Amino acid sequence: MVIQDMPLYKSEHPDFGEMEFQIPAGFVDSSWHNDSCPSWFDEQSWLKLWIDYADPDKRESPGPRFALQQYNSDHEFVDELLRSDDFDEVLCAVMKLREA
Repeated sequence: MVIQDMPLYKSEHPDFGEMEFQIPAGFVDSSWHNDSCPSWFDEQSWLKLWIDYADPDKRESPGPRFALQQYNSDHEFVDELLRSDDFDEVLCAVMKLREA
């Protein structure tokens, strides 16, 4: 019997719940327990996608559930590109940024 590895976001944020979104190809789970919510990173485009808890009462800070940020090749934060409660808006932004 083969035991599947638990996704990183589940081990780092066990109370997050099930992922109801399809993370874009190229993004790797970069979640860490000291962060306020799970995250995924794409080293090709240097984008980081944060997905906060569905329940606003579980969020560390008020505001939209999704954030898309730009990093540089040294993995240093550069800019916040988008905050939204609409995951489709995030997906569109990722596609546009990858095309640029």
